[in-house]
Amino acid sequence: MMMAVVAIVTIGCTSKGPQSRRDIPEETVFGHADSLVIETGLTGDFERTIAIADSLVRTGELSQIRADNYRGIAYINLGEMQKSLECFRRASSDDNPPAADFWEYINAGSGLARLQNAQHNLDGAIRTAIHFIDQLRSVECPRRARELHNLYFCLGNTQTKLERQDEAAESFNEAYHWLKICVDNDSTGKEMIDALTTLENIAIAQLNLQQIDEAEKWVNREDSLLSIFKKSNVADSVEVDFYQALTMLNRARICQERGQEAEAARYYDEYMTSNYGKSAEGRISSCSYLMAARRYTEAAYNFNFLNDFMEGRALEFDLETINDELMPKLRSNYYAGRKDSALQVAMQIAEVYDSALIRQKRSDAAELATIYDTQGKERQIAEQRAGKRLFTTISIATGLVALLILAFAVYVYRQWRATQEKNRILAQQITEAVEYKGKLREEKKKQVAFEEEAVQAGLSISDFTTLTDEQLFLCLRDLIENEQLFLQPDFGRQTLIDRTGLSKECIGAAFAQGSDTNSLPAYVRELRLDYAVRLMNNQPDITIEQVSQASGFTSADTFTRNFRAKFGMTPTAYKQTKISG
Repeated sequence: MMMAVVAIVTIGCTSKGPQSRRDIPEETVFGHADSLVIETGLTGDFERTIAIADSLVRTGELSQIRADNYRGIAYINLGEMQKSLECFRRASSDDNPPAADFWEYINAGSGLARLQNAQHNLDGAIRTAIHFIDQLRSVECPRRARELHNLYFCLGNTQTKLERQDEAAESFNEAYHWLKICVDNDSTGKEMIDALTTLENIAIAQLNLQQIDEAEKWVNREDSLLSIFKKSNVADSVEVDFYQALTMLNRARICQERGQEAEAARYYDEYMTSNYGKSAEGRISSCSYLMAARRYTEAAYNFNFLNDFMEGRALEFDLETINDELMPKLRSNYYAGRKDSALQVAMQIAEVYDSALIRQKRSDAAELATIYDTQGKERQIAEQRAGKRLFTTISIATGLVALLILAFAVYVYRQWRATQEKNRILAQQITEAVEYKGKLREEKKKQVAFEEEAVQAGLSISDFTTLTDEQLFLCLRDLIENEQLFLQPDFGRQTLIDRTGLSKECIGAAFAQGSDTNSLPAYVRELRLDYAVRLMNNQPDITIEQVSQASGFTSADTFTRNFRAKFGMTPTAYKQTKISG
């Protein structure tokens, strides 16, 4: 069925393609209105970007195609993918756009195809990519190569997901053809970086499908292009380190799959010496090799950076991320013998799965609504079919539920009683632990007096540098706890730098050597959680939202996730247990 659809679309595009257009500008010409929207987007205020685009459309200063393209990009940055999809669909709906807006029209088409691919609307992604490839046949200017390389890559990536490897190989080779043209005409280095990104993505796609020889071909191409980039006068050392690290990691995976374990380990060690390999994202990326090499303990350690990475990028777990990241994290902890950690990851998966599934269903429903709203008859037919399926499903399910409900009720009641007792014991242990830690801190302060005097006296930077890491930690600890700096949501290393004049390296070393948690973020998180427990004990009527704000957490979700990870129960369950107990 899918092959037939693609064939029809391809034939249709060939026989009824647009006539050659010679009025298309070589590049987008930006006006004052475009500059206003773009400059706002660069500040990161994407809601204002959308508002400005709306306003400029109403006054006639910005075309509808450009406005929708800008809105689509803004919604992606806001994480509202369905709204972005709708904007790109509108911007790319006119098959004969004005010449001045042609490249925004093509950009919107590329964005639409990528989002359809990401949301697993693979049939739609293929149709969209082929349609806009056909649109570019009528254009003759250098920029065409850049857009065709993006569209062919998206097409190949979609075909790969459908396991149509021969077609995907043709599309990737076509992308590579246009990519080389982009690089040959590049004087800024931007096209070179885009090309390296494309080659890396193709290599990863082949590796994930166990197409090792094909993956090696693309890694070699990436390595060759990187060598050219390093010799150019536009090479950036950060970008070079990034792509060089990725090629090392890919070669490690290739060697591992071929059983060349010693060579794979050598490539991996080289990867870990890079700046990217040492970063949180780099450590998470390395887990693909570590899992294949059965180095589960190292993989489990590196996966510890996952939550902080997701929070730092303001990302949420979706079904794909759960499968690609959390499931390997669960397996690595289990095989490393960390059963408690594996259980925590399993609980995290259970916690985020429902919300991820709901978001996916809403996305699918909205996608169908957008399509059917333009095809009323199909919408009615779909609704009738859905109604029949629903009635049949309900009839079958009702009989099964009637048989299971009594046994389930007994099971739930027993589980509830056991959970209540478990929560009561756990809540008591949490309260006692927090109280003990508070007393222990007070005892330590009595035993060590010099750090309080140092903070009160306001040591200069030269005075601080004379202290050992352990002594410096005690000074910083008192500063944080006495002034309750940890209750500030934006508190971090920069706050201490501003207050003391110390370097970030000195502060990092102090916490690494002096604290039990080994890092400032972990230490602050401990203080906030202990403060939250005391707050809930002292003010039983306080809400979880109020507790999270008062304790310095950025949101109630972040507070709940951290509380559960540390104490093994949610703050809501803790409050209810304390009240009922």
